[in-house]
Amino acid sequence: MTTASLDWSEDAFFEAPEAKPLDGGTTSRGHLWHTAPQRWGHSMHTMCSYHGMFPAKLAHYFIQRYTRPGDVVLDPFSGRGTVALQTRAEGRRSISNDLSPLAYILTHAKAKAPEYKIVLEHLGQIEKRYRQFKAQPVTVSPDIEMLYHPTTLRQLVFLREELHRKPFTQWTAAETVIAGSLAGIMHGSFRRDGTSQYLSISMPNTFSMSPSYVEKFIREKGLVKPPQDVFERLREKLARVYLDAVDGPEGQVFHEDAAQLMLSDSIQARSVDLVVTSPPYLQVVNYGTANWIRLWLLGVEEVGRERGAGRRNLDKTLDHRHTYDSYREFMTRTIQGIERVLKPNGVAAIVIGDVANPGKEAIQLASKIWADVSSETTLRLVETIDDFIDIDKKVSRIWKDTKGQATACDSVLVLTHAKGKPWDGPEDIDWDEPYKDGGPDAAHQRVSAGRHRHQ
Repeated sequence: MTTASLDWSEDAFFEAPEAKPLDGGTTSRGHLWHTAPQRWGHSMHTMCSYHGMFPAKLAHYFIQRYTRPGDVVLDPFSGRGTVALQTRAEGRRSISNDLSPLAYILTHAKAKAPEYKIVLEHLGQIEKRYRQFKAQPVTVSPDIEMLYHPTTLRQLVFLREELHRKPFTQWTAAETVIAGSLAGIMHGSFRRDGTSQYLSISMPNTFSMSPSYVEKFIREKGLVKPPQDVFERLREKLARVYLDAVDGPEGQVFHEDAAQLMLSDSIQARSVDLVVTSPPYLQVVNYGTANWIRLWLLGVEEVGRERGAGRRNLDKTLDHRHTYDSYREFMTRTIQGIERVLKPNGVAAIVIGDVANPGKEAIQLASKIWADVSSETTLRLVETIDDFIDIDKKVSRIWKDTKGQATACDSVLVLTHAKGKPWDGPEDIDWDEPYKDGGPDAAHQRVSAGRHRHQ
C-alpha cells in the first residue's frame, strides 16, 4: 500500500502531531517575524525536521535587531541548528551547544558546512566502498527492520558503520552534513503517485511514532517497504540542502550541559552579544522518543521502547524530569550562565511556551519562571513578547504524570544586564535573503532534474 493519505494522527504517540512548521500568527508587539513569507529562510534549514523547533525568521528578527556583522550569537540549546545557520548566513559568529546527539549533529552540520563538492566527494568514497563490499546479512532490532526494504537496510547499516568508525563528536563537517541530511530522510510520507524522497514505509517526518504503534499501523494498512537506493536519495537531499549559498564564518559547537558550559571557561565571560534560544520543554517533549529512528542512525540503540537502555540513558543525560521545581532550578542555572557570558549591553531572547493542565487555565510559564528566578540574577527584563500561534501546530504536556493541553502562546523573555543599554537595530527589519538560490549550479541542476522526473 503506497498512499499519502494515511491518517497517522489518530491514536498517535503524540496527541496533536505537527504537520507543518510554525507559521502565521502575530505577537503582542505586532506581526514582527510573522510578516515574512511562510517558506522564508536558508535551504539548509530543511536538512531535518525537529520537534519543537522555532522558525528561522524569529532568529533573524533578533539577530537583525540587536547585532551587527561580526558579533557573537549564542544558542545553548541549539536543537536543529536554526540559530547557528541563520547567524552564519548573516555574517555573525555563532556558538552553539546541545546534549542531544541528533541536535549536536544537525547544529555542527550547519555551523561548519563545507563546500557542496567536498560533501559529494566524501559520499562518493563511501558509496564506492559499499559497491566493493561483499553483502553480508544485517542484524538490527525488529523495530528498525520493519521500516525498511532489505536492500535499503543493508545500505543504511553500512553507512551507519562507516560513520561510527569514530565517536560522533569527532566527525568531520562533511560527515555531519551527510549524517544530518540522512537523518532528514530516514522516515516520511509517500507522494500521491506512490513515490517517495524518504527511505521508510510511509509515515510522519517530523517525529518518530512509537514502535508498537508503527507495527500495528503497518499490519492494519498493509504498508509496503519501498526499495530505495540510499545513496541516490541522499544525493537528492543534499542538492536541496545546498540550493542556497553557504557563506559566513564557521561557528563553534559544543556537546555539554548548557549551564555548565556557560558557567565555565569554555566561553569567555562577557563575550556574547546576543543569546537566542528555546530551553527544552522538559515536561512537554521527550526528545529521545520523538527521534528514536534517527538516534538509531547515530548509534543510540533501544530508545523507542520505554524500558530500553538507550531510552533510560538518554532521559538521564537530557535531564528529562517531571516537576516544576526541577524545571525552575534548571532555568535558574541557565539564566545565571547567560548572565555570565552576556556582554554588558548584550541581549538574551529566551523562548518559553505556555502550558495547561486539562480543565484548568493555561500557565504563563515564561512569566512564572521569571517571577521565580529574577531574584537569583542581576539581569533585568526588557520586555516580554507573546507569540500567538495556531494551537493545532503545537504539542504540549505538563509536568508530573498529567498530560497537558497545547496553548496558543509562546513567550519571549528579552533580558539584558541591570545597567545594560542594548543597541536597538533598524526599526524595520530587512527580510531580504541575499544567499537565496546562490548554491552551486550542480545542486540546482540536480533538483531540477528530480522535479522533472516527478511531474
